[in-house]
Amino acid sequence: MTAAPKGAPASWHPTACILCECNCGLEVEVGGEDGRRLVRIRGDKAHPISEGYACEKPSRLDYYQNDSARLTRPLRRRPDGSFEEIDWETAIREVAERLRAIRDAHGGESIFYYGGGGQGNHLPAAYSRTLRAVLGMRYRSNALAQEKTGEAWVSGRMLGTFTRSDFEHCEVGVFLGKNPWFSHGLPRARVTLRELARDPDRCLIVIDPRRTETAELADVHLQVSPGGDAWLLAAMFAALVQEDRLADDWIEAHCDGLETVRPHFAALPIAEYCARAGVPESQVRAAARRIADARSVAFFEDLGVQMNRHSTLVSYLHRLLVYGTGNYGRPGSAHPVTSLQPLLTMGSGERDERSPVTGARIISGLVPCNVIPEEILTDHPRRFRAMFVEAANPAHSLADGPRMREALEALDLLVVVDVALTETARLADYVLPVATQFEKAEATFFNFEFPRNAFHLRRALLDPPEGLFPEAELHARLAEAMGVMPRDAVDALREAWLDGREAFRRGFFTRLAEDPRFLALAPVVLYRAIGDRLPAGYAE
Repeated sequence: MTAAPKGAPASWHPTACILCECNCGLEVEVGGEDGRRLVRIRGDKAHPISEGYACEKPSRLDYYQNDSARLTRPLRRRPDGSFEEIDWETAIREVAERLRAIRDAHGGESIFYYGGGGQGNHLPAAYSRTLRAVLGMRYRSNALAQEKTGEAWVSGRMLGTFTRSDFEHCEVGVFLGKNPWFSHGLPRARVTLRELARDPDRCLIVIDPRRTETAELADVHLQVSPGGDAWLLAAMFAALVQEDRLADDWIEAHCDGLETVRPHFAALPIAEYCARAGVPESQVRAAARRIADARSVAFFEDLGVQMNRHSTLVSYLHRLLVYGTGNYGRPGSAHPVTSLQPLLTMGSGERDERSPVTGARIISGLVPCNVIPEEILTDHPRRFRAMFVEAANPAHSLADGPRMREALEALDLLVVVDVALTETARLADYVLPVATQFEKAEATFFNFEFPRNAFHLRRALLDPPEGLFPEAELHARLAEAMGVMPRDAVDALREAWLDGREAFRRGFFTRLAEDPRFLALAPVVLYRAIGDRLPAGYAE
């Protein structure tokens, strides 16, 4: 849609929140003097998952969309460190030339990709694949590598897939390093928490050093010492083993390997572990018994433990509690996710990929965030010499910010794609501004609910400011500047589109069968071929 005429009455339009993974459905009143203000925001009662629910976060969306720091022109760093605005033709040409020069001199592996997509900004991630393939960029990372890869590795080894839990129907809900009253992470979080806390037949257990808002609601608050989560979880599982409270029949039918684990917990000194965790043994045993006795238990671990000590071990111990009590694959318990696009690539861990300088293990295709500076600040011949950062701010969001900024400043080239001059963008050689999440087509990819699931594809709420466009256009222009856009394929598919979907589908897969390398170019080819022929607001 276009912006409302200046001074026109405000009108309501459906969209979604972009400020947490739930992407709750919203209705937004667009108006204001320039027709671009998000005047009022309310939950969309027609949305099948959020059902009209909205927390206070979306009330601030207009400050994001219309921030005075919004960038509208490409920026190039001058020799004195300041920035100058340049036109798009110059920006695309120079960025393409400098990326190719580094690839030709040092190999595509020396160009590191960070980001891609981002919260509420999911569809653009597909287009970066073309740039990475064309340049031969082997290594990449994003914020998930400092949060979720340990959990992903454990999930892959233990189950082969990622899991979430059904808190709507559980008897017992357990939150580990998670405060969903504010961080959400599950649909209609506050409604679900209130229902869980108020039902005398149900139980809410929170494991957190702080007395959070969620802990205030809890029936049981295990106030673990900071960094003591592994001690606590080990003690809880040991209590189940030593009191013979495991779901032995379920384990025998569904699990292998417990016989190698059980003896360690049978001999574990529970009192000592409880002391190390900082939680009274009686409280630990009572919580473990409540979990074992429940007909269903839902678990949620999050950043409080995943960005803390022994996080991968914590993920493993957490899952011992889940599977040891049989809380998998039934209502109110853990279930495999059914999202359209996987959050992370699960694997058995048998493929041993390592980063080029430090030799750090690469999990789910992501280089660990904490080693990125060491992969740059060295004279190693395989060091990272350039970074392409998209919808991310590693100078601000990663551990040891000063070291990260030193590394970014040491690069031969830093290109940042973002809507504002972030801390990372201030260090860049080129800053390429793009459309916001409300100025292009978007979708919900964190649709983890089961068995009731929904995928929300939404069109642009506003047109971008003059001169700006979505990442799809940016990557298409970069591909063209590098001379890799196959014009014959674009023209053939564009023509096939006019002959109907079957002709288009046949033409696309025929092209792919004839040249498997075409897959890497497919996102930008499809965008060029039919982007302008899709319904208004859905091209991206």
